[in-house]
Amino acid sequence: MAYFSGQGRVYLAQRDATGNPLSLRWVGNVPDLKISLNVETIEHKESYSGQRLTDLQIIKSKDGEFSCTLEEISSENLELSLFGQTSQVNSGSVTGEALPTGIAAGDLRLLTHQFVSAVTVTDSASTPATLVEGTDYRVHAAQGAIEFLSVTGFTQPFLVDYSYGAAKRTAMFKSAQPEVWLRFDGINTADGNRPVIVDLYRVAINPTKDLSLISDELQKFELSGKVLADVSKDVSGPLGQFGRMIMQG
Repeated sequence: MAYFSGQGRVYLAQRDATGNPLSLRWVGNVPDLKISLNVETIEHKESYSGQRLTDLQIIKSKDGEFSCTLEEISSENLELSLFGQTSQVNSGSVTGEALPTGIAAGDLRLLTHQFVSAVTVTDSASTPATLVEGTDYRVHAAQGAIEFLSVTGFTQPFLVDYSYGAAKRTAMFKSAQPEVWLRFDGINTADGNRPVIVDLYRVAINPTKDLSLISDELQKFELSGKVLADVSKDVSGPLGQFGRMIMQG
């Protein structure tokens, strides 16, 4: 008798035109992984015994679902969970970025870029005046924002020179629903770390329902999806059309 207690790595891969996996990508530590198989049925009840017994069940459809808990907030994981597209921003500098007019003392205004440094703010007078950091404004470097402390005596719009650092930006709902191949490369810790492999050939990813951003705990978020049939595979073949579970024999 073999009990089961699993651990292992979860990999995702894009599928090629024939439904086979391309390069596998490890998604990082996954403390929880579940697969659920579902069938939709039609049931018939007899009408002659006085008990209305179910005497026939026909499977109408088959599908499945999967869910896993991700702990690594990588841009690749965010692209899947947010239906996103990630763009790389190289470090650089900006000269004379004009802020909107009508800024008042106490306003916090965003710059185009984040992770800023070497910030200089001038006004738009014919002979531009340079604002003094700590007296007239304060820089919020990481978020790329300027908090104005005093605007008296200056001509708006304010012009900002600054440098900015490299960044990755993942825009939400910018891509179609991803379809991936999922592999669980696992071990059964209740059976001498015996290898266990699970493949799901075609998984349609759902957007994450809950991305908690403020908490006292390490953040986790759920990646889930629908297990779809891969009709390019032979329904009567040894691989099936949904997935497979492989254990060392």
